Amino acid sequence: MTREDKAKRKAERDTLKTYWRGNQDRPFVLERTDAYFVCEVLFPSILAHIRVPIRCLMVGIVNAIPISTLKVLLYRLLGVKIGKGVYIAPEVLIDPVYPWLIELGDDCFLGMGCKIFTHEYTVTYFRIGRVRIGRGSVIGAYSIIRSGVTIGEKVTVGFNSYVNKDVRDGETVGGVPARPLRSSPERG
Repeated sequence: MTREDKAKRKAERDTLKTYWRGNQDRPFVLERTDAYFVCEVLFPSILAHIRVPIRCLMVGIVNAIPISTLKVLLYRLLGVKIGKGVYIAPEVLIDPVYPWLIELGDDCFLGMGCKIFTHEYTVTYFRIGRVRIGRGSVIGAYSIIRSGVTIGEKVTVGFNSYVNKDVRDGETVGGVPARPLRSSPERG
């Protein structure tokens, strides 16, 4: 690795430290380079490398628990901000790499097998982003929420959807990618 590459890696580590000290309202993005792996920026020490598999193991254990109340308690211990009355169905996956970037408002419902990610890795970049799910929202079974997305209050996300951008309060969205759906009148 050249001197310039080492300087760039150090600058990226410093930028990430600044991001963690701030409020993380906007996603943090690192461009990929051939000179070094993104993990060298994200996990600069052995201890940082050890924490991730431990959290992954803990999330795996929590996923095996069928009781929502216990899941909520354990996810709170992992740093997820969870409001009152939240229900977490079986097989829900909360990103174990940065669980503290997830906020679930009061009375949220996370359907079976849905996934909430706080990071993503592509050929060109690595992205970290806070995920907020507003009060009273329902995330349908097997849906995926992308890093950096805010879902408003009383939102319904249809099952098997991919939410890749913010959703306004009260909307019903579905599909891949999720988009607003027309709702038919309720029948009594």
